[in-house]
Amino acid sequence: MNFGSVLRNSWDIIWKNKVLWIFGILASCSGGGANFGSGFNYQTGTRDTSNFSPEFERFWRGFQQFLDQGGWAIIVAIACAAILIGLLIWVVGIFGKVGLIKGILKAESGGAVRFGALAYESWGMLGSALGLNLVLILIPLAGVIILAILAIPIGILTLGIGLICLICLLVPLALAYGVYTQLANIALVREQRGVGAALLGAWELMRTQLGPLAAMAVVLTLGGLLVSVVLLLPLVAIALPAILSFVRNEPEALGRGLLTSGVLFLVALPFYLVASGMIQSYIHSAWTLTYLQLTEALSPAKPPARAKAKKK
Repeated sequence: MNFGSVLRNSWDIIWKNKVLWIFGILASCSGGGANFGSGFNYQTGTRDTSNFSPEFERFWRGFQQFLDQGGWAIIVAIACAAILIGLLIWVVGIFGKVGLIKGILKAESGGAVRFGALAYESWGMLGSALGLNLVLILIPLAGVIILAILAIPIGILTLGIGLICLICLLVPLALAYGVYTQLANIALVREQRGVGAALLGAWELMRTQLGPLAAMAVVLTLGGLLVSVVLLLPLVAIALPAILSFVRNEPEALGRGLLTSGVLFLVALPFYLVASGMIQSYIHSAWTLTYLQLTEALSPAKPPARAKAKKK
């Protein structure tokens, strides 16, 4: 596998087709999620607050009054709204990921990369892409539940050594699963087959081409860490006025510091969105080109064309 060619061509693709940055910004929305769970047992007037400070007692009485006046309904509504917003952001992220992969495939084959066409084609594949990524979320979730159940007996039987080894093993497993997730999404979009076929295709590629995939994962991970450090420095500078004003412990200075940091953040936000789009576009481009090279290497060679018999 030609790593240099993949990295150079990935940059050429995203630089010549800047519309991919928009899908990169959208794809970054699927990078995280939120789980909400609650166990609530409330009884008015049964909480002993005699051992707490007067400030906390006032807060607790106000909170009890808020709940007595129907505040629990507001809390449930806010939680439901947060869940819906989180799901919407996740769907937007998957939509951006599909459009990004489609655009990269078009650019690699020499086709025109247009936002409208990519959005239309991505919308048609959104259902299968959501199904695939839901399965990709459930697989590690099931693994975490199993590990949580086995963690206590493993730790007891091995005096903690097995538990430490298990934790150390999770880091490369998480990295490998991240690669598998990328390959499964690329397989779904490129091959345009079902979820099961995409999962099997990604597994077959990882099983037979583990070495090149691991090397590319290391390169992109180290590069991503370097870029993250570079992008972190301006954020530290933006937060510096608020931090310094907080250290001075003066209300007026704190207000000015927070205002200054807030304005600087709003000014820097468009630049960070563009940077996020470029980074996501480049990562997906590198993995898509890697997928293409490795699958072409696995495909059987085409038989030579037979020469036509000369007419007498």
